Amino acid sequence: MNTAALTIGFVMLHTSPLDIPGTKDAGGMNVVVRAQAEALARAGHDVRIYTRRSDEESPARVEVEPGLVVIHLDAGPARLLAKGEHEAVMDDFGHRLDEALEGDSVDLLHAEHWFSGIAALSVARGRGIPLVQSYHSIAAEPDSPLTDGERPESPGRLAGEKLLAHEADLVIAVSEAERQTVIERLGGDPDRIRVVPLGVDTELFHPCVTEECADQRDWIGRGGRPEVIMVGRLHPLKGFDLIIDAMALLPADARPALRVVGAPPPDGDAYARGLHEAAANASMLGTTSFDGALRRSELAERIRAAALMVVPSHSETFGLVALEAAASGVPVIARATGGLREAVDDGVTGLLISGDDPQVWATAIAELLADTERLERMGRASREHALESSWASSADRLIEAYSVACRNRK
Repeated sequence: MNTAALTIGFVMLHTSPLDIPGTKDAGGMNVVVRAQAEALARAGHDVRIYTRRSDEESPARVEVEPGLVVIHLDAGPARLLAKGEHEAVMDDFGHRLDEALEGDSVDLLHAEHWFSGIAALSVARGRGIPLVQSYHSIAAEPDSPLTDGERPESPGRLAGEKLLAHEADLVIAVSEAERQTVIERLGGDPDRIRVVPLGVDTELFHPCVTEECADQRDWIGRGGRPEVIMVGRLHPLKGFDLIIDAMALLPADARPALRVVGAPPPDGDAYARGLHEAAANASMLGTTSFDGALRRSELAERIRAAALMVVPSHSETFGLVALEAAASGVPVIARATGGLREAVDDGVTGLLISGDDPQVWATAIAELLADTERLERMGRASREHALESSWASSADRLIEAYSVACRNRK
């Protein structure tokens, strides 16, 4: 097979690459898939992304750019579903996917998340093409600590993820931490797992150089509050409640401003309300902003205007927002877990913290913000680190992995 011009089918059952990250169930996975798909298309490959129709208005096909099209398949009701409801439409989606490939075949299917993998597995086998699997997050046992990973929202998740670890032709991990999780928790074959590092758009995410940012730095120099930013779905796994508790421990007159960017998933309103209530109970509403989900350009502006990003997630396969902060020249304080250990160079581009003690997090935030020289040094190192990553190189690594899967399937 000539891998110089592959036809690639990405499968995204439960969320669309057209959704704004931070809304619905859209998050880092959506950013990654779309960025890699765009890079593959620009490299000359024909790329389709198959996703479930979640409304009546979306057209059957959306051309994102030359060589990249999003295809909506009718599976289940044309409305937004809670994440756990998608298990019930996997079979239907698989049938629709198989129908879509009639007369419009692909060289391989790359499934994103376990819903997509189970739906695509029989299709790939029936057509004799490779199935490549990416997890993006991996479930932990229901009674395990939150730090072990996401809860299995639907009954078949754990079994489905383990099945895919054995049946997929190749598993793509975004970090060494995720690779080890696939091996240890799911029993994956190390020889069939490839690590493909993520990229970052260093033109969109860049250090603050505008007059507005200069004015902000001057304002902070005259006693204004520096800003700490958190980005992601408003979901317990992200640990945002820990940071609100930590900020509440800081003296009110020296407390930095806190900006929260993101929206709850379809079934996450209770957690979002709890964050607002916690900020109110701590008398922090005057220094806390809840921005909701933002478009990528707006998000980039918010990040580079911040002095510091915090990523307290209990589990992350990588933590793309940490890399986006690095590209923006913004240091990161993150939990020492999963792929965040690889996204943040402890002591160089930011700090890694273990545990859930709000006082430990509060102290780290306050001390780093107070040491402006160290903060600026970390910001410069962060930008240098991010410049080593690109979506084009990530796509090149994907093509190498696809070539292996295609050769082995012959």
